[in-house]
Amino acid sequence: MILYNGKTFNNEDIDIKKLEKEYCIYEVIRIFKGKPIFLNDNINRLKNSLNKANINFDVDHSNLRSKLDLLVQKDNVSDGNFKYILHITNINSIDEILFQIPHNYPSEENYKSGVNTVTYHAVRQNPEIKYINNTLREDTNKLIKDLNIFEVILFDDSNIITEGSRSNIFFIKDDIVYTAPLTYVLPGTNRKRVIEICKKLNIKLIEKPIYLKDVDKYDSSFITGTSPLVLPIKKIDKIAMNVKNKLTQQIMKEYLRIVHNL
Repeated sequence: MILYNGKTFNNEDIDIKKLEKEYCIYEVIRIFKGKPIFLNDNINRLKNSLNKANINFDVDHSNLRSKLDLLVQKDNVSDGNFKYILHITNINSIDEILFQIPHNYPSEENYKSGVNTVTYHAVRQNPEIKYINNTLREDTNKLIKDLNIFEVILFDDSNIITEGSRSNIFFIKDDIVYTAPLTYVLPGTNRKRVIEICKKLNIKLIEKPIYLKDVDKYDSSFITGTSPLVLPIKKIDKIAMNVKNKLTQQIMKEYLRIVHNL
């Protein structure tokens, strides 16, 4: 079921792929036990994207929570992801589209043993705006499928590791957590939560550029995102990471505790 400008349609009635080839700002919202989690964070990031893109749209009056509740009931969703798209044809014409999308949640073994990743050169234009980038998505999806990996880690023209193709990334060395500054990355809602967890657990966190050549100097690494939540990395290219790192495990445990207590 698709909700398009407040009306429900069958999936085959709306050509989503065609719409996504045009300019779209979006959010992916996690449903857990039939309810959206951290929805306010999604809404705030959406506001930020619209502000950075100079687009006037009143998110607070879009009744997104009610629309989500409607589709969750109609699709009988307990756990899943929904995509909320603002399709912008011009500054005065914005279509709202909401629908369930396929998800790839990590397995218990993934959380226990970590996942494999590879690096890929790509530069997001306007990284603070969450807009649909079809070329990047197609390229990274192909890598994920062809190499049987979980995520693609992006680095820019300066060989600075920025983020994952659909996640944020953190590194750990000597009991300090590192991540790229916001100027380099999309301000992920899960990234924000990990930063809050570090403060709560008195874990030192530093935002600084992390160079590709220095990856092997770090002890551990993990990604955060709507589907993975907090997920340890086993390898970045051929470089092994310590999945059992104490801080990685503490942060992952606290994050899952927060989710289960919602």
